[in-house]
Amino acid sequence: MSQVKRVLIVGSGIGGATAAYALRRAGVDVHCIDIKPGIPSAGSGICLLHNTVRALDMIGLAEPCLDSGMRFDAFRQFDSSGQLLRSNPAPPSCGIRRPELARILESAAQGAGAVLDKGLTIEHLDDRGDCVEVKFSDGREAAYDLVVAADGAYSKLRDQVFGAECRPRFAGQSVWRFNAPRPAQIDGFCLYRSPSGKTVGSFPTSEDSCYLFYLENSAEPLRVPEDQAKAMIRERLAEYTAPAVLEALEQVTDARQVIFRPLDITLVPAPWYRGRVVLIGDAAHSPTPHMTSGGGMAIEDAVVLADCVSRTRSVNEALAMYSERRFERCKTICDASLQLCRYEQEDPLKNREKSAALLLKTYQYLGQPF
Repeated sequence: MSQVKRVLIVGSGIGGATAAYALRRAGVDVHCIDIKPGIPSAGSGICLLHNTVRALDMIGLAEPCLDSGMRFDAFRQFDSSGQLLRSNPAPPSCGIRRPELARILESAAQGAGAVLDKGLTIEHLDDRGDCVEVKFSDGREAAYDLVVAADGAYSKLRDQVFGAECRPRFAGQSVWRFNAPRPAQIDGFCLYRSPSGKTVGSFPTSEDSCYLFYLENSAEPLRVPEDQAKAMIRERLAEYTAPAVLEALEQVTDARQVIFRPLDITLVPAPWYRGRVVLIGDAAHSPTPHMTSGGGMAIEDAVVLADCVSRTRSVNEALAMYSERRFERCKTICDASLQLCRYEQEDPLKNREKSAALLLKTYQYLGQPF
């Protein structure tokens, strides 16, 4: 029987909420906290690739996610006018709005008995060897057998336990994101490439909605005033005449609809634990979005961590098994995502075939057991 009886999860995002549910299914008492006060009402799209759907199915959550999104199995490339250049079959996937996925995962965790505290942070943490003593920002104190850092790429808990050398670095690209009503043409994972090499990507997030993103190269992280985001994204996509892109842009009527973020990446060296504190999701590995796998790998992490806890007796044995099962797989995805980013930075038109081949090859890799 596992020695892990009580777990604290820091961060209730995709990885944290999945871990909360998976660990409750394994019979562990779960306390999950998040600095944010509630589920975000806005957010970008998430692509649940075939491996992610498989992971969700392992814990009984695939169907509600599939029912709330839109399934697709095609990868298409277009020019900037919307002319189809290439169409390939892709592994079965599902697009879903991030807030909807968050709602499903948090509801499942709470329904399984996990305690979720929002608007709460750690004030002090002390790993005493036989347990981790924690003092919270509201003055409460508690002890746990295991603490899971699921607080994202800029994880404060990771910095505290692993050191600042694991902080993310800029990848040389930024991403513009927005949601829009779904044009009929966007029925799979679609890339629109302009003559100058710009790339707009999109996939459906429901029968009625889709998610679009535009990647922009820069030597240093760009700074975009929020009130100028609408005008700036229209200016950057001015050479596109593809009806699907134009229709989506017409729906951007407020700068707050546009999400802009420099792409910061990290891959923490193995092992992903120190004592009784372990990393999952973006806290351990934050890739560029080119493989649309960040959220999916966090879900895999959570499922594997719960499996390792249930299979082993000691905390150290569980965390060693988890790190061994996850590191090389996540590194492969991070490396592929970064290489796709480099292809875009070097010469996206010249490297178009290389990018497509690497994308499809890595999709196949994701189909392997984890």
